[in-house]
Amino acid sequence: MGNVPRGILILFTIALAIVQTYQLSNEFAIQLYKQVSSNNASENVAISPFSISTCLSVVAMAADRETANEIFRALRYGKADQKDLVVERYDRLMRNIKTDTTLTIANSLYIPQMYTMFIPYRYKTKASFRLMALTNFNTRVQQVNLIDNVAAADTINDWVESKTNDKIQDLATPDMLDGVDGIVLVSAVHFHGRWSHPFRQDNTRIMPFWVSNADSKEVPMMKISEQFAYKNFDDEGFTALLLPYKRCEMVMLVLLPNDLNGLATLEEKLPSLSLAEIIWEMEIEKVEVFLPRFRIEFSLDLEESLSALGIGRMFSDSVEFPDLLESVNNDSTISKFVQKAVLEVNEGGIETTSFSGTGFVSDLGEILEPSPYEFKADHPFIYALLSTTRKTVILIGKMSNPV
Repeated sequence: MGNVPRGILILFTIALAIVQTYQLSNEFAIQLYKQVSSNNASENVAISPFSISTCLSVVAMAADRETANEIFRALRYGKADQKDLVVERYDRLMRNIKTDTTLTIANSLYIPQMYTMFIPYRYKTKASFRLMALTNFNTRVQQVNLIDNVAAADTINDWVESKTNDKIQDLATPDMLDGVDGIVLVSAVHFHGRWSHPFRQDNTRIMPFWVSNADSKEVPMMKISEQFAYKNFDDEGFTALLLPYKRCEMVMLVLLPNDLNGLATLEEKLPSLSLAEIIWEMEIEKVEVFLPRFRIEFSLDLEESLSALGIGRMFSDSVEFPDLLESVNNDSTISKFVQKAVLEVNEGGIETTSFSGTGFVSDLGEILEPSPYEFKADHPFIYALLSTTRKTVILIGKMSNPV
C-alpha cells in the first residue's frame, strides 16, 4: 500500500479501530437518543450518553438490589455483581480523557445539606464512595444547601463554568432547584475540535436549509471537496459521511436522510443499525460536502427519559443506596439529574464569521471541479461524535434547524 495517500490510510485506520472497539453497550446511547428526540421533536438535540452513563455508573456503585439491577440492565453491563469491572473500565477511560484538550466533561453529585430547628446538619457521604467517584469516575461529590435554591444554583453554575472555561453557563436555575430535597446529579459536556480537513471560510455561503418540504431558512453553509469515508445506504434511506478531527481520537459520523422529511423514518431504524457496521461498509471517495455551520446548546432533565428506559427506581422512595451515606436512613433519592451539552461545528474549529459572495473557490482560487459524490446536508440529519479509543459514543444528536 505504498502508493496509498497517508490521509486515506488514516481514515481506514480510524474506521477499523471503531469496528474493532464499538460494543453493544452503545445500544444505550441509541435508545437514549431516540427517547430524548421523541420528546423534543422539532428541536436541535445534543446529549452525551458517555457522560450520562458515567454519572449513572457512579450512582450504581452505591446502589443495591433492584436499583443497581435497573442501572446495570439499561447500560448493558450484565449482572450488578460486576461493579469492580465497571470501576476498572472507567478508571482507564477517565485517565485518557484528562489528556484530551478537545473534550470537557464536568460531572458532579450534590448531596443536600439540610436544617433541623435552624441548625444545619449534613448527610455525610461515605469516604470510600467520595474517593471512588473522584478517582475512578472523575465525578465530584459535594454538599450544597438546597433550601437556599438561589445560592445553590450559583454554586453549581460557578463550578461548571470554572470547569468548562465559561463555555457552559446557567446550567442550574433557582426554579429548577425549588423544592428539591434529594441528591442532584449534574453533567456538563463541551466539545470543540479542529477538522483534519478544515473548511475554507471563503467557501462558506448563504444557502437554504429545508426544515420541512415546504419551509426553508437561509443559513451559512460550509463547503469542501475532499476524500472522506462515504456511502449511500439507499436501501435504508440514508447517506453516511465520516469527518475526522485533528490531533484527537474523535470522528463525526453524519447520517443524512435521502428524503427531505426522512429524519423520523431514520430515527425509527436507528436501533436496528450498527454504527460499526455502517462505518465498515463506507468507502473512501472524493466527496463534495455541504454542511451547515451550527452551534447546539441543549439542556435536559433526564428523569423522564431514563424512567422510560427502565431506570426509575433511583428517583423514587424505593431507592436502595446503602453505600452512599453515613446515616441510619441512607436511601436519599435522586431528585434531579440534569445535563447541558454544547457542540460547535464551524469551518476550522474556532468561531468564524466570514462569508460572502456566491461562487465556491479552491485553494488556488480556481472554480472547484465537481466531485463524483455530493453530500448536501441541507435538511435535518443525525450526527454522532465517536471516540476510536474509548469505545463509546461521546455525543449524539440531531440538527433540525441551524441557528
